[in-house]
Amino acid sequence: MTPETEGKTWGSVTRAPRISSEESRRRLMTTAVEMLAHTGLTVSLEHLNLEELIRAAEVPRSAFYRLWPAKDLFFADLLVELATTSESNDAMFYPGTQDAADGVIQKYTHLLSTHPGRVAVLREVARVATRENFEHFSESVSWRSHVTLVATASSLADTEHRDKVASALRETERRFIERTAEFYGTALAGLGFSFYPGASAELLAGLGAAVVEGLAQRRLVNPELVDTVIMKPGIDGDLVEWHPAALGFWGIVEALVDIETA
Repeated sequence: MTPETEGKTWGSVTRAPRISSEESRRRLMTTAVEMLAHTGLTVSLEHLNLEELIRAAEVPRSAFYRLWPAKDLFFADLLVELATTSESNDAMFYPGTQDAADGVIQKYTHLLSTHPGRVAVLREVARVATRENFEHFSESVSWRSHVTLVATASSLADTEHRDKVASALRETERRFIERTAEFYGTALAGLGFSFYPGASAELLAGLGAAVVEGLAQRRLVNPELVDTVIMKPGIDGDLVEWHPAALGFWGIVEALVDIETA
């Protein structure tokens, strides 16, 4: 028997130091959010192994069941946590879209001296950046969790939890529209375009997101349709691929933005 094992018997378990209920809750929620960042949220928590969660959070099992006597109570609290984390707030906005748009504008700066050239650049921005945006959201675990969260929130039986989740999701939507509208407004003004009366950058942000996200969701059940590309002349005159998401977004741009007035 070594000094380290002296006083211990086979099968004995070293007790973890006692931690407060608040600390247990914090560890469990933080760990659950991290685990779901890899797997995504589904309409149930069957894929979230509670025993694995408890071990990873390093809290006693008794602490978990003291905080949440029933699994559905934990689920309701976790939905609120997911809706209010910074990752959830950022799931709707992808900076790579702006980078793709800026790249197109920089590449074709020489065309910006004429009105037809600016229209051509704007059209290419829509083609390239929307495709980038679509591909990102199609593969984003955080975005899929956000979509599931929106679909699940209304089914919560507990009114308090439902209201908290709905409030957090409204704030996420507000931030997304605000950030995206700022990007669209700045880019369009820089290219010399303005909105038709009644239209706005906020409307463009909302309608554009509806097209991209709707197709990203539909890709799961009808990829053949969603990934049907159309070959059309590009900015250099050669045939290039137009993804349905880009076609839809460009149609919205043409409806809301005055690209005819020089």
